[in-house]
Amino acid sequence: MDLAKALTLLSLPREIGEHPEGGMIKSNFGRFGPYIMHQGPEDAKPVYVNVKDPNDVFEIGMNRSVELLAEKRANPGRRGGGTAAKPLKELGEHPSDGGPVNVMEGRYGPYVKWEKINATIPKGTEPADVTMEMAVELITERAAKSGKKKAAPKKKAAPKKKAAAKKPAAKKPAAKKTAAKKDAD
Repeated sequence: MDLAKALTLLSLPREIGEHPEGGMIKSNFGRFGPYIMHQGPEDAKPVYVNVKDPNDVFEIGMNRSVELLAEKRANPGRRGGGTAAKPLKELGEHPSDGGPVNVMEGRYGPYVKWEKINATIPKGTEPADVTMEMAVELITERAAKSGKKKAAPKKKAAPKKKAAAKKPAAKKPAAKKTAAKKDAD
């Protein structure tokens, strides 16, 4: 590390400029990598946008920053967004059981969704090429693999403790006998 690099790192957080809506836009390195941040009016929550290239922290301009922040405000993200995913392709109603069949984009790739059944589309198949017949076949295969319902895991019984033979327990029946004799008198 040279002196120039050290001085640029010490200058962080870098103020990019004043946002058109008010408030300063800053760039910095954080726990999850490089980001830009905009704190709007006093009562507004700050908006953070992750930046892919670490050099962007030092080089990003005002126009690009405002664009990224507007994009982030329009799509708040996967976590906490609360909006349902939109289908890539709507195939229509299930031919035998009814209900919409859709091709969706998932975290692990495209899949076919019908009611509560999600069937993965095989690799090499384009989501746009999926037909209703192919989707129904994938759904029936997936339903057959999973069965009707998954059984809840059974709880293990607590281990039984061995009862130790106690001498006072032997005296109790004797006490009962004497009590029985008193009742008989």
